[in-house]
Amino acid sequence: MTQKEKDWVIKVQMVQLQSENPCLDDYYYQKYYQKLEKKQADEELRGQRSKVEFLKLITPYIQKAEAYESVVRIEGSLGQVAMSTCFSPRRAIDAVPHGTQEPETGAAGSQRLRVLSWIEKMFLQLLEIEEGQKDGPPQPCYSEQQRNQVEKLFQALQTREQNNLEEAADGFLQVLSVRKGKALVARLLPFLPQDRAVSLLLAVTLHLPLLVRRDVADQALHMLFRPLSKYIRHLTFRELLQGLQGLMLLPPGSSERPVTAVLQNQFGISLLYALLSHGERLVCLDSSLEEPNSDQTAWTDIVILIAWEIAQMPTASLAEPLNFPSNLLPLFCRHVDKQLVQQLEAAMQLAWIY
Repeated sequence: MTQKEKDWVIKVQMVQLQSENPCLDDYYYQKYYQKLEKKQADEELRGQRSKVEFLKLITPYIQKAEAYESVVRIEGSLGQVAMSTCFSPRRAIDAVPHGTQEPETGAAGSQRLRVLSWIEKMFLQLLEIEEGQKDGPPQPCYSEQQRNQVEKLFQALQTREQNNLEEAADGFLQVLSVRKGKALVARLLPFLPQDRAVSLLLAVTLHLPLLVRRDVADQALHMLFRPLSKYIRHLTFRELLQGLQGLMLLPPGSSERPVTAVLQNQFGISLLYALLSHGERLVCLDSSLEEPNSDQTAWTDIVILIAWEIAQMPTASLAEPLNFPSNLLPLFCRHVDKQLVQQLEAAMQLAWIY
């Protein structure tokens, strides 16, 4: 090592020991040395020993720099040496956001803060409900107090006043736009009565394209699939059609149906497949649904449109579903030609493998 490099290493070590208040930062050493000096002075006064100098650590004063450069460049080195001190510690956590979302300012930023605060308050209520059933798995509440708590929380999801950021947004959708809000709804669903849970399922289905767009950064909607899928079997055929028809309508000025974005999201495609599977079971169990009528025509149109969207979409863009219903391909076989069924089978199998 050159003398310059040695001086730099010594300087680094001395900086660690430098203190503007040694009595506070190095209390025990300072007190020990004061007692040692006092004992030495008393012995010298009594003539018990001659004056002896004890070794004492002396740290030269190094002025604290206002701006500290943590990267040191040494002449002739192949790289840069990163150095951290007590005055300029190395960053331990990367707290820099890496998302592609634009920073929220003004009304949008304050709106998001209100939503986050509201979610925190509801989470406290949910924790009280969970505490009441900590001895067993979550289930619909039976005591009057617990039912009132759950109903109060459900109403809070539905009736909150807020300034809409998008034309279709309401309080419930604002909650589902935040990762912790998704976790809140997923943990609340097992405690809800059946009719309340079904109403939330319908709200999610009706606004599925919007929720999928808002989930691009978090990718957390999948935590809702398992609790929501338990209530799909309680949907009537009319409710099922109501939820699916919105996915087929072309938005004004757009050539892409909302179902396209749904098929590219894991939660979206999983929920869509589960809804189609439920519709197929309803048709097979109720012979009246096979008779020609407006509902049957709407159902056939929905199945054919979804089949075409899946067949035309590149396999790499098709999301991998969390669950693949066994009656899905038989459903398509009843409504589309054999060539299209083969394309669907190949696309679905590849998406499931990948």
